[in-house]
Amino acid sequence: MGKEKKTMIDEIELYVQYAVQEKDLEKARYVLSLYKDNERVLRLIREYYTILPEAREEPIHKLSCLMEQGGVGLFVVVCTSYSYLYVVSVEEIVLLGEYREDVPLELLAFFQYSSQDAFLKDCPAVEELVAYPRGEVDTASICPACGVADGEEHLLGCVVELCPWCAGTLSKCNCRFEQLKVEELEDESQLETFSDLLSAKGRIRFCKEQNLAYPGTSEGLDIVEDKKD
Repeated sequence: MGKEKKTMIDEIELYVQYAVQEKDLEKARYVLSLYKDNERVLRLIREYYTILPEAREEPIHKLSCLMEQGGVGLFVVVCTSYSYLYVVSVEEIVLLGEYREDVPLELLAFFQYSSQDAFLKDCPAVEELVAYPRGEVDTASICPACGVADGEEHLLGCVVELCPWCAGTLSKCNCRFEQLKVEELEDESQLETFSDLLSAKGRIRFCKEQNLAYPGTSEGLDIVEDKKD
């Protein structure tokens, strides 16, 4: 176990002591032990116990991934009397509210749902939710830069994505300039146009073979800011 995970587990164990009643400590610690090797789930557990929804002192009984797309997952945290829906991404974790209630419209659009009713139809009863698998995630199946899964399209600007025109690194090659017939990207409309061109050409989806060392910068697709004297 890495030092970072060990530190996170120690933090969670401390939060648990103050977040749940003594009779529930064993249950809370058991669920934590199931995911001690999964950093993503540990972050979610830490978020829950750090800020208990409605200050309800309930332990987590089960965790389930409802759906996932583009590196963003909807997770259900099942507790003693209530269940909650969280958005989990590489950057942040956000509590949406209680499970099987309306969600923000932008989230519906992101997961390609036309209405709240359509979304709720894909939300099974709590007792039917499948527990998230224990153990360590196969990190090779996830893009290290933008977080998408194997077989999904990268988020635009990802430094791992390959160019469909030259097969080089999309954020580093000159194809974006050549396709737009410009010397630099200066505004959002150019990014939108380039995104359309990429889709028409056929984007190269993420696969494990792309999961190599990558530069820690998105230089290449960033919009150029006006220089100030």
